[in-house]
Amino acid sequence: MNKQQPVLLFLLVVYVLFPSLVDWIIDAEAGWYRPYIFWSGLVIVAYILQRRDSSHDL
Repeated sequence: MNKQQPVLLFLLVVYVLFPSLVDWIIDAEAGWYRPYIFWSGLVIVAYILQRRDSSHDL
């Protein structure tokens, strides 16, 4: 259950913030780079989480 708690918290936060995040990304008056900021941040977070949880058992 210890590894599931952060995932559940993340899903709750995404569920709450998703509508405003989508509006922010697809805003026509905004810069063309907004979706790239979002996806770059997602890639960086995934890399950090993967690096933290990886074990070096070869």
